[in-house]
Amino acid sequence: MLLSCCQQNSPSRSGGQAAESVAMVTKLVSPGSGTIIQCGDSVKISLAPLATSHAIDSVQLFSGKNHITTVFDNPERLFWNSRTSRVGQTVLKVRVFYDDSLSETHTAGIVVLSDLDPNDISYRVIKQYPHDADAYTQGLFYDNGNLYESTGIQGKSSLRIVNIASGKPIKLVSLSGEFFGEGIALMKNQVYQVTYKSQVGFVYDKNSLEQIRSFDYQIKEGWGLTTDNKNLIMSDGSAQLYFIEPEYFTQVDKIEVFNNKGMIDSLNELEYFNGHILANVYGQSFIVVIDPATGKVTGKINLHELIPEGSEGDYGKVLNGIAYNPQTGHLYVTGKHWPVLYEIALSPSL
Repeated sequence: MLLSCCQQNSPSRSGGQAAESVAMVTKLVSPGSGTIIQCGDSVKISLAPLATSHAIDSVQLFSGKNHITTVFDNPERLFWNSRTSRVGQTVLKVRVFYDDSLSETHTAGIVVLSDLDPNDISYRVIKQYPHDADAYTQGLFYDNGNLYESTGIQGKSSLRIVNIASGKPIKLVSLSGEFFGEGIALMKNQVYQVTYKSQVGFVYDKNSLEQIRSFDYQIKEGWGLTTDNKNLIMSDGSAQLYFIEPEYFTQVDKIEVFNNKGMIDSLNELEYFNGHILANVYGQSFIVVIDPATGKVTGKINLHELIPEGSEGDYGKVLNGIAYNPQTGHLYVTGKHWPVLYEIALSPSL
């Protein structure tokens, strides 16, 4: 939500009574709420005086919670350089101090687009493998020669270790009927799995798939899950990615994902490797490559040619599933109810 508002602070009267409302002494002229800029743009902060009888002492500028600068003499010199900003929606806060002890605050919500034109990343198919066409694939990762796969649909959800060559499960555990399985990630020999709308996740032993514990989380929907080996990274079907510490499953950070044209919504299954986040976009036949530090889309992998015949346009059979093999540098990709798993090599590699 974009916003623009003003707030004024002044000392209360003696006796604990609330201070009387005081007229604003300045007006934020620019940037206006809803302003769209590109990362790297310099944004002038313009204030107009509403009352000439007040002396402005200083003006502070904040981007989100971060203090950017303070100007003491001439507010006309106040600029915000967005070069180091994350992309997405941000709030600029301008705090004006005047008459020694008084202050007022102006805020404006702006949108920062990426300054990068995403690279088109090509690929070649190395090999095709069978895949369980009954599997509603929600999560995928590679470990020690096998694939780990999470499948969805209430009453049919599972976590499985899959033999790549045959496509058949080596081990499989089913979720209780009230849960809809979603993304999975591996950390410290434990498999983390989130669920769709239950706000409940599970932790399993990597080898036996025995459930170790469950956990609750506040994010309303669980979609994709991956890890940067420090935090779990979770999607919820929006343009946001959440960074979550794995012990108590509390959120420690969040980014929004934008390219140079706008927001990338419906982020789904995730994979992290070599400092990049790869994400399926629900209902689309491409994968986006994301910079986890800024939220910028740096690349795009169009896999339209891999969609099985008869699956195009069917949201129950969309591209969904990315796993990285560090030994070969290749990716494994598949989709919901796809009968095939592809091993692909990217060019250029990431």
